[in-house]
Amino acid sequence: MKSSTKIGGGPWNVDQELVTRARNGDITAFELLVVKYQRRVAAQIRGLVRRADVVEELTQEVFLDAYDHLNDLREGVAFWAWISAIARNTASGYLRRRQHRVDAKSEPGETQDDPGQLQFAASAEQEVIAQQLFAAIDEAIAELPAKQRDALMLREIDGLNYKAIAATVGTPVNTVRSLIYRARESIAKKVRPHLTATRARRW
Repeated sequence: MKSSTKIGGGPWNVDQELVTRARNGDITAFELLVVKYQRRVAAQIRGLVRRADVVEELTQEVFLDAYDHLNDLREGVAFWAWISAIARNTASGYLRRRQHRVDAKSEPGETQDDPGQLQFAASAEQEVIAQQLFAAIDEAIAELPAKQRDALMLREIDGLNYKAIAATVGTPVNTVRSLIYRARESIAKKVRPHLTATRARRW
């Protein structure tokens, strides 16, 4: 897939480039997609599940599924539309599993406690790991030097090319390239151990 360098190219073109990089083994590219969409995915799941503790765990699961199946994303399908469908399916699957627990445990005349707590208790470790992963991503972005952070966000979130970024921040193009490279390396160093640990503990 061909990446876009046009100013104002929109989130689809930027996402397409990040997906291509992630497919080629650039974990930082996928981490940037997580940063960009984790709140939207969480909000979508929250609209169905309405439990803050479970929402974060399911959000983690959505991104892990997406990471494992990036090659299934067909050309021409926007990343947000694709991961939004994964989020809906993940939330629906959780609700079906929860209802199955209720049906299996309930007896005639028995009052059932909140079944969501059973699901949360069974995956407390996953909840902790999810919190650590998302906190590490936010912290890695926040701790970047201001110039690195601004250049990275203009490139990956706003979709500007290097020349446009240089004009925006008043820095030579080669300096912009260096700032973005160092920012990506810094994020990868801080976040990759959490992502690796999360995937290792997934099952």
